[in-house]
Amino acid sequence: MSAENSGKKGKVLVIDDERGPRESLRMVLKYDYEILLADRVDAGISLLRENHPDLVIMDIRMPEKSGIDGLREIREINPNISIIMLTGYGDLETAQQAIRFGANDYLQKPFDADEIQAVVKRYVERSKLQSRKKQAQEELQKMTQSLSREVGKTNKLTSLGAASSELVRDLRNPLTIIRGYLDLLNYELKEKQDAASGEMSEYLDQIEKNVERCSLLVESWRTLGRFDFSQMQRIPLPKLINECFLDAAAHTDISFAVKLDGAEEQYEMLGERLQIKRALQNLIDNAVKAVSQEIEPKITVSFFMRNGDIEMKIQDNGCGVDLQKLRWIFEPFDHTATIEKGAGLGLFITKKVIEDHRGRLRFESRVNEGASASVFLPQAHTALGYFSSPESMI
Repeated sequence: MSAENSGKKGKVLVIDDERGPRESLRMVLKYDYEILLADRVDAGISLLRENHPDLVIMDIRMPEKSGIDGLREIREINPNISIIMLTGYGDLETAQQAIRFGANDYLQKPFDADEIQAVVKRYVERSKLQSRKKQAQEELQKMTQSLSREVGKTNKLTSLGAASSELVRDLRNPLTIIRGYLDLLNYELKEKQDAASGEMSEYLDQIEKNVERCSLLVESWRTLGRFDFSQMQRIPLPKLINECFLDAAAHTDISFAVKLDGAEEQYEMLGERLQIKRALQNLIDNAVKAVSQEIEPKITVSFFMRNGDIEMKIQDNGCGVDLQKLRWIFEPFDHTATIEKGAGLGLFITKKVIEDHRGRLRFESRVNEGASASVFLPQAHTALGYFSSPESMI
């Protein structure tokens, strides 16, 4: 998407069986746009396929095929192109029908030159932004798929260190490209405060989402296997779980519950808060995804004391995991992972973080019977003995 391409004249296709309106539109718009003319719907469709205009201006009432028929055909060919319908009858019902079938706007004949110029400018800009958004999304999707394929080829645990270095280096290029798109669109948002701003905002949301995903992936790999003793602190696990619930509940109506066996104060551990929250957030987010299609989604976290250790059990009533796949869920680059679900690192990293804190993770599930993740961690006073010196971690 170069500056040169974005600065090209827009193309406007006019389809009208009357010569007068066709020529009037050509005269009004010819200095700012490349104009294509057709006197029938079928002829206009041919020009559409050959020239890929940014905007179609089409009369509603025409012989052979009506503008409504043409509207339907054009929407099948290009669902994103802007379409303005013209009516000389002041027929509000017909114009409203056109909107229902996918027209973006309608104007009555005879039209005002200033009005038509303003409307055309707005919708040509809209179509260009839609086209750029689609192009950027396709490029981002290709980068994500390519990255996941390359990562999937990497030998798993035996070359984890090398894979981490390669992954971080490979991510720099797509992140730089995405940042470039963000800078460009931020500039355009400042320059163009009109109807197109909503389209650009949606565009920015898509890019920022991908930037965040890449950044999280880089951070997950960068800190994997690194234990910072200066960050050790007492962590009240029930409060931390409630934080994870609040983060997960921001965009969902799922029912959450926390149950404690005994006093809350006993469920305190010692560790790196950022790493532990990331691990627990992974488990909560997985449970949220699992119950997303349930009629009455529910997630419960129960706390118990087991032989001096804290047991935290996260249960959901979701879709569950097939027994054949269950054995692979803690593997890096698990072959069951998808682009939408992630790069197959979530549970692997979660297990690694918990084990770094002298804990363990157990996962149980059956298809259509929900899942249960049990986290076992030493209490804070017990952990003091483990973490009294770096050598105790070896």
